[in-house]
Amino acid sequence: MANKPCYRFLIVISFCLVTKTSFAAVYEGEPYEAAKEDKKVSFLDSLSSFNDWPRKKKVVALNVAAVSTTVLAGAASWDYYSSSFKFEDEGWFDPDTKYGGADKLGHAYSAYVLTSAYNSIYRKWGYSDEKAILGGALSSWSLTTLIELGDGFSKNYGFSWEDETMNTLGVGLAYLRHRYPTLKETFDFRTEWFPSPAFRHGDRLDPFTDYSGQKYLIALKPDGFLKTDNSLIKAVEIHFGYYTRGYLQEDRRHFSSENRYTYFAVGLNMTYILEQLTGHRAGGVFDYIQVPFTYIPFSSKLD
Repeated sequence: MANKPCYRFLIVISFCLVTKTSFAAVYEGEPYEAAKEDKKVSFLDSLSSFNDWPRKKKVVALNVAAVSTTVLAGAASWDYYSSSFKFEDEGWFDPDTKYGGADKLGHAYSAYVLTSAYNSIYRKWGYSDEKAILGGALSSWSLTTLIELGDGFSKNYGFSWEDETMNTLGVGLAYLRHRYPTLKETFDFRTEWFPSPAFRHGDRLDPFTDYSGQKYLIALKPDGFLKTDNSLIKAVEIHFGYYTRGYLQEDRRHFSSENRYTYFAVGLNMTYILEQLTGHRAGGVFDYIQVPFTYIPFSSKLD
């Protein structure tokens, strides 16, 4: 399913943020608290007391709700159950693939951020760092795999081993980054979006599949390696990224051809700079989102 990874991820993340639910230790053996038989509790009363639920009950509530939301959205919008199961060979980053590989990085990034979001919520629920990130990885991988299996029953898509591989890589990268703090200090996996010409002219309205406005990158933070007190080193980072331009139909009148690019850049660590200026890290959002025009790029065209 090459053209919906970020859109699907947004639905799931929005649901998680609104409900403020979380996965936790399904492997912990934590018992449910017995319901009071002498008092009937309405559905709304149960929701209002959500913070008082035992952790395992929240685990079940989150996962059931996330799966239900995905299945219903797939049936309503993504043609799930419209075909017998089939596979789709979408390719990787070759120039003749549908999006030049940008969608594959979208899959990896979506799974990466979803895992990190689960991990953050699980920790707030009182689980250890180790159990929180393991639960986050399991929950994220299961959900993204469920979505891919749903694609297998769609007449317009099909199960893509390339997508599933990138989902798994994204989950694994997030797991390693959160499981080992040293890695978290040394690199981020980010996306950048600056609206493409097609988007700015109203030819395309979905920012999550606006691949000609997106970039994906690994940001290396020198201070994580050097462990210095030098403010300049803390404020600088090194980027290695990939992006494509001109692959969407709406791009044709704005780009003369389809092109793939890699790039190297020297940039500013916006999380560190913001913390120095305001005392806040903005929830670490800039560990995942690259701010445009805050780096000097050196790009290389692959085509």
